Amino acid sequence: MRVYDRGSEAKGQASAITFAKKFDNAIDFIDIFKELDLNLKRRVQIAIIDSENDVVYYVIKIVEWPATKLKENSITTITDKEIKELIDKGYQVNSGLKFGTHYRVYNYESKHAPWLIHIVKEGINWLDITRMVRVGHGVNKTIVLAYKKRWISLEWIKP
Repeated sequence: MRVYDRGSEAKGQASAITFAKKFDNAIDFIDIFKELDLNLKRRVQIAIIDSENDVVYYVIKIVEWPATKLKENSITTITDKEIKELIDKGYQVNSGLKFGTHYRVYNYESKHAPWLIHIVKEGINWLDITRMVRVGHGVNKTIVLAYKKRWISLEWIKP
């Protein structure tokens, strides 16, 4: 579905493209990555539809991790190969269990973890993602999903 923001012309490029996903369907990002890879100047959104046909919307973005430097005296005990890229780039990675995700991530400047990372495995569904984003939003953190060596963030939005 193409979305045009209020006040924008409906004849030009859409302001956003939205992919509808049923809450209990298994995660599949093929269509989302295909759209993100076009690198167009429009939002990529998902609309997660519940059993009463209510909808929750999220903006999805590709996350790039620039190099940072590790804080003094920081040591990580995380050995997960899925997250090695972040550790190699200087991010502090700790358990995210208390936030219901795999990891929380700090950069050099942060006192609190700006990001919560969840490694997407087979069998996870959109309801699981909704739970994560809700918790992340409530504690002022960005949910980032690691999926097949790609990083994407999800941000809850009001329609």
